[in-house]
Amino acid sequence: MPRAKLGTASSTDHGKSCPSECVNGLTQVNINDRWYYYSEIDPGLVPAAGDEDSAFIDVELVPRRVDYVLAPLLDKLAGPKNATLQANAMAGSKPFICHTPPLMICDPAESDPALDLALPANAGRQIQLKPPQSGGGAWAPGNYGLLALPDGSIGASDIEGALAAIEPEDCYTLDVSTAPGVKTNKVQNGINARFDLPGGLPNPAPDVINYPKDAEIAADPSVVLGSGNWDLDAYWDAKHGGTPPTALAGASRYQVYLYELGLEFARNGRQTSYPAGADLPAGFTLVSPAAAGVPEDPANPDDPDYDGVPSQPVAADGYARRLVEVAVLQCVADGVRGSHTYPTNGRYVELFITEAVDEEPAGGIYGEVVHELTTVNDPDFHANARLVR
Repeated sequence: MPRAKLGTASSTDHGKSCPSECVNGLTQVNINDRWYYYSEIDPGLVPAAGDEDSAFIDVELVPRRVDYVLAPLLDKLAGPKNATLQANAMAGSKPFICHTPPLMICDPAESDPALDLALPANAGRQIQLKPPQSGGGAWAPGNYGLLALPDGSIGASDIEGALAAIEPEDCYTLDVSTAPGVKTNKVQNGINARFDLPGGLPNPAPDVINYPKDAEIAADPSVVLGSGNWDLDAYWDAKHGGTPPTALAGASRYQVYLYELGLEFARNGRQTSYPAGADLPAGFTLVSPAAAGVPEDPANPDDPDYDGVPSQPVAADGYARRLVEVAVLQCVADGVRGSHTYPTNGRYVELFITEAVDEEPAGGIYGEVVHELTTVNDPDFHANARLVR
């Protein structure tokens, strides 16, 4: 639990008093009330070292006098009419996320903290969600970026259905189970439901155009995380003619996608805020396209390399059809391999699917980092605080 909500206690000053103004919406908070933060409580209490590992909060209220509700009736009777009571409770967070496809990646920050996908500087970087069979390797032994469904199913057809669904059923909790194997054809069908390919599944996105890869990934299929450096100028000239609008200078693929759909958004470099809202975050500027302009090529109507206009009815979630929520696992620390259950620690990242899954090299899923998912920016991510004792 973020300690900033209550005060500045740390592992070395557990029990620091909390002033009344530090708990919004509550009154009669005694300055002698105390609270403690722990990263683990079973089998023993482990004090938290900071915000990142504060998983439980233990609140201890000073004794208070409580008047009995029936005190007026007790005036005529002998016996106490009030009592002094002390309260203590411990709570923890058990978040869950719904409507999420069965996808996972290993946390790049395990090898380099600067690669933490939650950092604003990493927005817009391309990542291989599921490496292609040729050139790319597995995320972990036996694991190629797939999760079991929340009900435990790891069948290829079930995973295909969940990948293709507009809103996958059920919800993932803090722990997820990996689904070993590549399941290439089923994964390809599930992701490509967004791209309106001939003979494919229904419900495409409103813009199904393929966007270029990051230069590093285009040059070397073994590269998992690109730099966000893609050829916007060449793309814009080929699809729209001329140079990109000034408002899109250095834009991410997701930002170009929103622009082509005629959707107003705000940007700060490759960081994106959509919907923009009335109050823009610090450093963000509003981008307002004059009109929608999805790339269209009548000579190649079924090829997302050329034509972005879908021929089938668009999916009910509209622009979000090309966004996916992906679990970020600590593959090294937790020894991820095969088919087992591992903690997510509530870490998910939203990615924009940059292109359809090709036949060759088979099975590669490519996405672009949008932002880390939190209970604030994703309505399907629920904090679910629970009372421990």
